[in-house]
Amino acid sequence: MPSSEAPRLSQRGENALHRPPLLRCALFDCQYTSSDTSGLINMGVAENSLLTDWLLEYFQSHFKLEYSDFTYGTALGGSIRLFKALNHLFDKYFHARVPVLREHIVAGTGCGTVIDLLVSCLTDDGDGILVGFVSSFGCRNQVVAVGVELEQGQEAHESSLERFEAKLVESEKNGVPIRAVMLCNPQNPLGFCYPRETILAYCRFAEKHNIHLIIDEIYALSTFSTPEYPDAVPFTSILAINTLGEAGCSPARVHAVYGASKDWGANGLRIGALISQANPELHVAMESSCLLMKISSPADALWSSLLLDPEALPQYIEMNQAKLAEHYQIAVGWLKRHEIPFRPSNAAHFIWIDLRKWLPTQTSDGQAIEPGMAQEAELAARFAEQGVVLARGAAYGHSVPGYFRLTFCLRPDVSAIGRGRVERALGLKLTQREVKVKVSKEDMMALKDVEDALHDLDTQ
Repeated sequence: MPSSEAPRLSQRGENALHRPPLLRCALFDCQYTSSDTSGLINMGVAENSLLTDWLLEYFQSHFKLEYSDFTYGTALGGSIRLFKALNHLFDKYFHARVPVLREHIVAGTGCGTVIDLLVSCLTDDGDGILVGFVSSFGCRNQVVAVGVELEQGQEAHESSLERFEAKLVESEKNGVPIRAVMLCNPQNPLGFCYPRETILAYCRFAEKHNIHLIIDEIYALSTFSTPEYPDAVPFTSILAINTLGEAGCSPARVHAVYGASKDWGANGLRIGALISQANPELHVAMESSCLLMKISSPADALWSSLLLDPEALPQYIEMNQAKLAEHYQIAVGWLKRHEIPFRPSNAAHFIWIDLRKWLPTQTSDGQAIEPGMAQEAELAARFAEQGVVLARGAAYGHSVPGYFRLTFCLRPDVSAIGRGRVERALGLKLTQREVKVKVSKEDMMALKDVEDALHDLDTQ
């Protein structure tokens, strides 16, 4: 008789069972739409919808495929068309010190996928990567994400390296050798740009310990001016820095990641790219597997059409930064009206807000809540009950309960309704009409495990 049980999963598969069910969770199953206004509004994921209508019109009128788009294309790690587009983008807007060439780029289906392959080429099972945020790249690679918590206000300064240094020593004593350090610049979840001197300090740190430096620059062009942050540091790309001459850091250990998702309001296109200008062996290693993450020709053609358009490209960047500034100020005005503390930012799609004053001491059924992260989880559940999701500070390794990350650049009408739902959850004076929300018990249970899933989407 045949067995009624399936063969067991691999150890990797078993490990994945314990991760949040991202593809099945309520964030997707019952999200807010124009036809279902009772669905969840996700203000926890970084998504910019402010210029979606403009992008729709542009792409619909500029979409063009070539004969080679129906084949495996002109290169495995991208296409000649995409390489040309990215070369221009990095040289003009990232101010690359060394011109970015085709052989410097490996492209794939989103930054998360590219980082996953990069990590698999740089580390062995059980190795560690120092990160200033929670990361999921160890799910398939069996790599340890070694989180480094920084003090409030310390994040942008060179002094933060003291914490990284201590964590590296501690990790290696515990049998987890560190192979890389990873930054997100502009920073996630605080929305600031690292000063040039701080980036150089990380370069020196990487050289000192003979490890790789990975910088995710996915929000590079999502910077804006705001009176809330008049002395904000402008964005400096690692591509614009002479790491060897200024920091004594070999460029062979320096790698940048960029993609279409955030600056271009196109999470769905699924395009990411590694830029590594002095490590040909790494490129050969990645290209041996890059067919598994090859970008679809239509997505390649769409993004390339905009990047190669000499009129539309600067127009889009200018409009996007202006829209981000406008809607950041709308969100800040709302926070001030309700006296909600926040940290000023000048980059990316979100604001770091302090809701400690609203941490509940009892559950909705009157049970006492132990002080700490359980209070933050309960507040997140109350948001979900009102039909809105915010990213918890715990998802970013923040040990002080009560901090949340609020996305401010959803479609304007959706953002307004989302803010109204936050008001109801916090018991604030309402500025938006009531919207009846329908969230099932099953969806509520799934939302309790969604923090890591929200962060996964930020890196894609």
